[in-house]
Amino acid sequence: MSDPIVAAYKSPPLKAQVERYSPVPLAPAPSVGRRLVLSVAPPVLLGILIVAAYALIRADLPAHRQFLMPSAEGLWSQAFGIAAFRSELLMRALTTISIAITGLAVSIPVGIMLGIVMFRVYALEKAVFPYLVALQSIPIMAIIPLIQSALGFGFLPKVLIVALFTFFAIPTTLLLGLKSVDRNILELFKLQNASWWVMLRKAALPSAAPTLFAGLRISGSLAVIAAIVSELFFLSGKGGLGQLLMNAKIDFKYEQMYAALIVASALSITVYLSFNWLGNRLFAHWHESSDRQR
Repeated sequence: MSDPIVAAYKSPPLKAQVERYSPVPLAPAPSVGRRLVLSVAPPVLLGILIVAAYALIRADLPAHRQFLMPSAEGLWSQAFGIAAFRSELLMRALTTISIAITGLAVSIPVGIMLGIVMFRVYALEKAVFPYLVALQSIPIMAIIPLIQSALGFGFLPKVLIVALFTFFAIPTTLLLGLKSVDRNILELFKLQNASWWVMLRKAALPSAAPTLFAGLRISGSLAVIAAIVSELFFLSGKGGLGQLLMNAKIDFKYEQMYAALIVASALSITVYLSFNWLGNRLFAHWHESSDRQR
């Protein structure tokens, strides 16, 4: 009788059964034309649906109330088709966008600095964050008298209102991004005896940039709205789209009021797309949130 151990050694080796799969090539990157169509077609189609719904609602109104919703012909003949009104609309749009950009120029650096300080000092984060939430929840109507008594009715209080409108999203999104940095990366910097400022500049801020730009997009789209709201309360000085809206409503020139609304919407979308483009240019090649990664 043979030894089973010796027999096991003399038996031929077993061959592992390996299941083979044929390689699957990666899908080619979409062409520039295809990306353009995918970016432009959805909002255009939705815009057509909105215009169609507007036309249906207007058609259901009684004839004596249809002036509340002007037709495309009325918008052209009573607003966009008048050269003098186009010039006035352009000047007022420049005034509104200057207020919005100046307010963003105040809120963005202050918000970024505050977000970094709260990230650095934990106790300061716990102290400041409740007041940020409280500031965001206070109706702007409640502090308008304080701003009027302190700063008057000129350009500066309008800029302050824009800064208050757009401030909250910047430090909160930046702080979220800084807290979400991969701890392994920070530990690697610590092993090299890197200072906190070096870690912030080379690791934390680049990692938090996509989150920060999400807040900048929100603030940018709110800036034009805030500028128009500020003009509704501070009617003195050089007027923008907000004053044009008020004047057109008082004079029952609804075609001009709708024209001002269309231009205001276009300005807000432009500011949003500008921050979106800038964000894609900065981190399009390495972050998943970029449009180029899709």
